[in-house]
Amino acid sequence: MTLYDTIDTPIGELLLAGDGHALTAVHMDGTPGPGWQQDPGALREPAEQLRAYFAGELREFDLPLAPHGTPFQQEVWSALREVPYGSTISYGELAAAVGRPDAPRAVGAANGRNPIAVVIPCHRVISASGALTGYGGGLPRKRLLVDLEAGQRTWTLIGADGRPYESPTPGTLGGHRRNKGYGRLDCRAARHWIARGHYVKHRVFFADVATAVAAGYRPCAVCMPERYAEWKRQHAA
Repeated sequence: MTLYDTIDTPIGELLLAGDGHALTAVHMDGTPGPGWQQDPGALREPAEQLRAYFAGELREFDLPLAPHGTPFQQEVWSALREVPYGSTISYGELAAAVGRPDAPRAVGAANGRNPIAVVIPCHRVISASGALTGYGGGLPRKRLLVDLEAGQRTWTLIGADGRPYESPTPGTLGGHRRNKGYGRLDCRAARHWIARGHYVKHRVFFADVATAVAAGYRPCAVCMPERYAEWKRQHAA
């Protein structure tokens, strides 16, 4: 049986899956498969390590992994785990590392089929020119991960006092300064308005729920319905 859970991160919701012994998948924009059973306890350690990673507190994951793939894919994924935090490698260099210097395309294809995103760091593979290319989660996510590891940027977040500050790690929640709402980064309501050209100039970010609440923001009814229902009950009393 496949066990799963989801966590909110600066690159959106991640779907974690495992077999009860090892982590088998970390997907962006993923959905549970047929017969999967949600079990936060079974995925607690991977979830905690991923949160620590995004907080800039962890550089190397220590988790049992069991990605499903061909022997060649397994070889490529194993080589990826040897690329240090904060470093990058070209597709050609990765091909040479697995003894296939003349097959960078095949290595690139295996890299693209990595089922355990972030933990197996396929985002650390770039073109020979140094450009970011080919990432299943999208180039903005790849840029965020590479920048996070390189420590090359800061993110403007809203603190508990409602004032902006510079953080070395990105926020895990988004918000709207005018309507005082906060929600997940992948909230479909927020994405809808952002796509229409609205919302962006009032967009703010928070480190966590506690900070958003302390700053006077309410949870989004669309992406956080349970928190919103509780907030509504408290304010109706």
